[in-house]
Amino acid sequence: MSTAAAERGPAAAAPAVIVPAPQAAAADTTAPAAKAKSGSRSLRILLGVFAIGAVLGAVYYISHVGRESTDDAQVDAEVVPVPARTSGTVVNVLFNDNQEVKAGQVLAELDPAYPQAKLAQAEAALASAKASADAADAQEQVTEASAKGQKSVAEASLSGAAVSVKSTSSQIAEAQASVSAAQVARDQAATELDHAKSLFASAAISKQALDNSQSAFDGANARLTEAKARLSVMQMSTAQAQAQVQEASGKLRQVSAVDAQIARARAEAEVAHAEVQTAQAARDLAALDLSYTKIIAPRDGYASKKTIAVGQLVATGQTVVMIVPKDDWVTANFKETQLGKMKVGQPAQITVDTYPGVTFSGEVESMSVATGSRFTLLPPDNATGNYTKIVQRVPVKIHLRDVPAGYSFRPGMSVDVTVDTRK
Repeated sequence: MSTAAAERGPAAAAPAVIVPAPQAAAADTTAPAAKAKSGSRSLRILLGVFAIGAVLGAVYYISHVGRESTDDAQVDAEVVPVPARTSGTVVNVLFNDNQEVKAGQVLAELDPAYPQAKLAQAEAALASAKASADAADAQEQVTEASAKGQKSVAEASLSGAAVSVKSTSSQIAEAQASVSAAQVARDQAATELDHAKSLFASAAISKQALDNSQSAFDGANARLTEAKARLSVMQMSTAQAQAQVQEASGKLRQVSAVDAQIARARAEAEVAHAEVQTAQAARDLAALDLSYTKIIAPRDGYASKKTIAVGQLVATGQTVVMIVPKDDWVTANFKETQLGKMKVGQPAQITVDTYPGVTFSGEVESMSVATGSRFTLLPPDNATGNYTKIVQRVPVKIHLRDVPAGYSFRPGMSVDVTVDTRK
């Protein structure tokens, strides 16, 4: 005990000793209970956190297992460039930028004056070619008829001449027989005349008998002369008939090329008809050039990126507008590690940045046959340099289904895609 406490006495020192003792005892009795209660609460909180985490993990696992997602995706569509199919000056533009158009709708018109003149020239050339073809056809018919007629006449002349030769040959034989008979008769008459003269000289016969013998001789001699003259005529006729045969044969040989003449005329007609076809083709091309002065929308869609104006000179093949059809789809570039269970027909959920909070439905329509890097202008070649493995992406085409009214997509819009590979 200190000196100050001793000086205050026992009464003053008692509170200092008795009062603190109960407080220390109370502290010693309450501290373990408080610690136990605090530890129990912390344990419960920790268990609750673990439970919530487990539930959230289970929910996340259940909701994400078998689902492949990517934000490397965009709305896609065909973009059809519409070119000018002929050159000319624009005289009329019949659409506005971003306007909806229908297939076959006239978008613009070019000056038709020059194509119209070319068409008129081609039509005139076609008419001339047709007239030439008609003339060639007529000439072919005339040539065929004339050649065949000349050949028939020549054949008839040759046949007639041959018959004449044959007939005169028979007549010559008959005339020669007549000459022979007349010669025999004349010789006999001459013998009888000589005998009659001998008898008359010896006065064995009368003058009358001699005159009769002389008359018989003169008659036989005249008949011989007549037979010879007839034979000579027949021989001349035969020579003439043979000459006619040779002449007819020459004419027949001359016209025997009737087939060649007809073939030549037919070939000339075919050439004329070929020229008609050439002129017809030129006319059709001129008509096409005239029709190309009207620039037509090839399909339904929206006209965008207009690049022409009235008074502008456009060249053949120059693009004047882009047509974006209404048939949209989504191209999602999934990592190659996400494609193991993905297949055509699986459902997909799509969210578009333009419409936050709205989910659209779709399905896998097709998957690219190669990664996107293989379609670049300069595909990578891992065998030519230091190799670093990079996860490749494969374009997957997602078909949109049942898009609600009031929502429109534009090619190039960013989207998020989730494919359910469990189905």
